[in-house]
This record gives sequence, structure tokens and C-alpha cells, in this order.
Amino acid sequence: MNIKGTFYFDPSDRIYAEHFPGNPVVPGSLIIHAFLKALKEDGINEKHYVIENFRFKKFVSPGEYTFNIEICKDQMKCRLFRSSSELVTGIITK
Repeated sequence: MNIKGTFYFDPSDRIYAEHFPGNPVVPGSLIIHAFLKALKEDGINEKHYVIENFRFKKFVSPGEYTFNIEICKDQMKCRLFRSSSELVTGIITK
């Protein structure tokens, strides 16, 4: 099973004034949180998860991105894209 969609990281969010002034970057914790929220919205709502091997290949600036979560038993393989460029990968385990 796959979950596909878009994440929007609002450029007007106050966090980007601090992270980083003049060159805003979405914190990795917000990206992982977006994946967890997508799982919850799709009905996968565990009390505890293990976050594994998240790789941030490029800086993610505020804006819109597509994502894909491939669900294989207890593992969810997460990928974040802009256009066809893969920016973030990681695994969330139940």
C-alpha cells in the first residue's frame, strides 16, 4: 500500500525567521512530523514509532513538496520530492 500527497511548509511561519535568517530551511523534525501526520490521517495511528535512517540529501526550503510512503507490514518507507528530485528518505517502524 502507498500513501501519496503533498506537504506545504508555509514560508510565513515564524520558525523560518530563526531557522535560518535570510535562508529559511525546514527543520528535519518538521518533515518527520509531516510524515507522521500523513500516516495518522490515513488511519495509521500508533502510540509509538521508531524513526530510522532519515537522510536529508538537500536542504528543504519552505514551499510545496510531494511525498510517498510505501507501507510494508510494520515499516513505512518515506520519501520527499520536489519535481523528480528525491530530497529526504527514511523509515518509520511501528
